Amino acid sequence: MAEEEYKGTIIPKEDFDVEVAAKQFKKAMKGIGTDENAIIRLLVSHNNLQRTEIKDKYKEMFGQDLIEDLKEELGGHFENAVIAMLISPYELQTSAINEAFEGVGTQENTLVDILCCKTPDEICSLAYFYEEANGRSLDDQLASELSGDFKNLMRSLVAAGRDEDETKDAAMARKDAQDLYDAGIGMNGDTDSSEFIAILNTRSYTQLQEIFNAYESIAQDSIENAISSEFDGDMKNGLLAIVLRVKDPLAFYATRIHEALDGPGTDDKSLIRILVSRSEIDLADIRTKYKELFDVDMVDAVKDDTAGDYGKLLVAIINGS
Repeated sequence: MAEEEYKGTIIPKEDFDVEVAAKQFKKAMKGIGTDENAIIRLLVSHNNLQRTEIKDKYKEMFGQDLIEDLKEELGGHFENAVIAMLISPYELQTSAINEAFEGVGTQENTLVDILCCKTPDEICSLAYFYEEANGRSLDDQLASELSGDFKNLMRSLVAAGRDEDETKDAAMARKDAQDLYDAGIGMNGDTDSSEFIAILNTRSYTQLQEIFNAYESIAQDSIENAISSEFDGDMKNGLLAIVLRVKDPLAFYATRIHEALDGPGTDDKSLIRILVSRSEIDLADIRTKYKELFDVDMVDAVKDDTAGDYGKLLVAIINGS
């Protein structure tokens, strides 16, 4: 399926009136109590660009910051999800990367989620926004915070050197597949991680499909099993994420949503980030894939794991405008 065929759940409002929308936000916060249902309706009935226009118009009309006013009225996960809807996708991802580096230890799963599935253009845009926001390059941040093979994998991704020529080359695919086999399963000794990084991060997604097929022919086993047997920890997770992105990007996001909901406690930050960031791209298709993989509707899974206005907003994002 081509990227442009994917379906999001939130689309631009056709009869968009920015002044009316700004007034409706103001009205929702007037008087005793906040009209959370109105806020939810306003958020999911406008796309991100329109929400940005509403923020600007709100400042012009009332001399106040919409996000700051909402923060005074809301709280908890609902507040976090509302704010995520009102900032740009790259601001949301930059904030998540910064949070991943805060505190004791780095939240490597966040980096895998954000960096392993982007095109070179998306990586370049994120890196530009990150440096503008932080005064430091994303590459420098990764170099100082990470270590070992995982650091090299992440820095290679941020270098955005993936070939975007979608022409298939069967002979080159077989050579790369043999090189991967020789660097891993076929090596007597330590795995050559640099070969995996170089091939998985520079070949086009179309060519990687050919390489994985050729690998299976050579090794009589899948590339996923090879990675799982040769690597562990964050490096394994990062490489497997790239493979899944190549083979089935919808399954990658469906699985991450399932993992955010599964087990003791909900990974609300990841859940919010994925649902909001995919809402205008392919969330409708991710919902279909979720049902296919886990035999439950994503809406029901979210309802079971969240509550109150927070849960209502997430369900509204999935159901769409």
